[in-house]
Amino acid sequence: MNRILVASLLLAGGAAHAVLEGRPGDSTAAPAQRSAAATSAGVAYTESVRTLPSGTVIHEYADGSGTVFAVAWSGPHKPDLKQLLGSHFGAMQDAMAGQPRERRANRSHMDVSTGDLVVQSAGHMGAYEGRAWLQSRVPTGFDPQEMK
Repeated sequence: MNRILVASLLLAGGAAHAVLEGRPGDSTAAPAQRSAAATSAGVAYTESVRTLPSGTVIHEYADGSGTVFAVAWSGPHKPDLKQLLGSHFGAMQDAMAGQPRERRANRSHMDVSTGDLVVQSAGHMGAYEGRAWLQSRVPTGFDPQEMK
């Protein structure tokens, strides 16, 4: 699958606002609702929730230093994964290019792991959801599979 086609499929749906390894709401963003939380091991983190004009809801998970280690999304449109993943977007594209043809991203499902970056997305027109996280930054006791 050609990189331009992959990028255009992943960029559909309007701007998102969290950036992995950035600060919550690093770009101009809708107002966020923030809440403090703790992992099962007692490690503190913050969850920020934003609703984009498109209706897509973005959850940003930041560690104690304020750095985003994971993001999740759900709604009628795919978020801008290039913006959500920031400097990790190229690594995701490279990982997808190295997968067998039958495992590559399609319009309804994506499951990519670079070893550190994990991106999972599924859905169809009008109902998309997904999540991405950096294994090396996830706090002890945080389960990425339980992200909203």
